[in-house]
Amino acid sequence: MARRQKRRAVEKGLNRKLLYGVALITIILLAVLVVYYIFFMPFTESWTAAIIDQLIIEEDLFNCHFNDTITSLLNTSGFDVKYYPGTIVTIDFYRELPLKGSKVIILRAHSAVRNKTNYVDLFTSELYNGEKEWQYSGYGDQISIAEFRYTGQKYLAIGPTFVKWSMKGRFDSNCVVVLMGCESLREPSMAQALIDKGARVVFGWLTSDVVDSDADASTVQLLQFLLAENPYNIQGAVDEINRKPHLNNATLDYYPKDEKTKYYTIPKRKNQTLTGLIGEPFCILPLIIAPNWKLTKIEGLSERVTYSST
Repeated sequence: MARRQKRRAVEKGLNRKLLYGVALITIILLAVLVVYYIFFMPFTESWTAAIIDQLIIEEDLFNCHFNDTITSLLNTSGFDVKYYPGTIVTIDFYRELPLKGSKVIILRAHSAVRNKTNYVDLFTSELYNGEKEWQYSGYGDQISIAEFRYTGQKYLAIGPTFVKWSMKGRFDSNCVVVLMGCESLREPSMAQALIDKGARVVFGWLTSDVVDSDADASTVQLLQFLLAENPYNIQGAVDEINRKPHLNNATLDYYPKDEKTKYYTIPKRKNQTLTGLIGEPFCILPLIIAPNWKLTKIEGLSERVTYSST
């Protein structure tokens, strides 16, 4: 009897050791997989660019030649180009913009400094009406009513606080944003918000009345300089654009104004296979630990008005 009990005790001990061994091996295998994924697993980096053409909602501002030329320039430099027509440029579209993963964003959209503030607003294509007042009032100063002076048409527009609190995710760390609308860099508020959201550099206009044909031509030239075989740095490209006379004395600039950005050049590689990417999996941590947006109620939409001349 005692011998049988002793045998059972031995068997239990062996089973327990076997269980511990399997658990230990499982943990080691999982650790190896995690280390491989973080440090050694190769991945293909996709290089994409976005043309966001909010202006085509105004028939006389449609420019097919601009889109074709920009697309060709970007394709030649190894970018896959995605075109987004004005009809889909809504509040929800802007909210998802960082998640599209673009390395170059051409934002052909109205913009202006909001009345009595230093906020630069970017127009959507959503027409303003009473329903919108109720639907978006909870966003506080993140959203305004934007009026196009030449037609009197009112749209919804997003401000810098929308970028900060409501945009999801972060822009690619090499992302170059070209804001083609009026006053897009007259105040640094929108550019700073985009930089804080991960963008590398933001181009825009310092002046309040930029003619669309001039903005189109200048953007084409800007990309020609930036994507040349021997590319211009940021400062050099802007200097070249400003050498020629512009309608209404329009002046292009970039942000942030620091030495690192001044000499930055746009990379043109496509589908680069990398290994040993340390920390790439952790890029999602800000999405987990930081809120996507903050609900604030400060005033009604009707009290926030932006005017654009382009």
